[in-house]
Amino acid sequence: MTTAQILILLAIAVYLLFMLWIGWICAKKNESVDDFYLGGRKLGPFVTAMSAEASDMSSWLLMGLPGVAYLTGLAEASWTAIGLVVGTYLN
Repeated sequence: MTTAQILILLAIAVYLLFMLWIGWICAKKNESVDDFYLGGRKLGPFVTAMSAEASDMSSWLLMGLPGVAYLTGLAEASWTAIGLVVGTYLN
């Protein structure tokens, strides 16, 4: 293994341990299953709306847009992407 590969694996291991530590800290704050699923109802409407929009966009960009590009070509997919950006901004 080269030094670069070892550093990459070390960075991944540190990241994994950091994520596990954050999960452990947050899990201690949950008092019930509702706290886990609903965030203790502390998030508010703005965060909820942004989460819904992110879920919608991720599904479009992950599945819908490549399908449009495959079916109609890159030019049509580009216009669809522009429309999605404008629509999201106006929304």
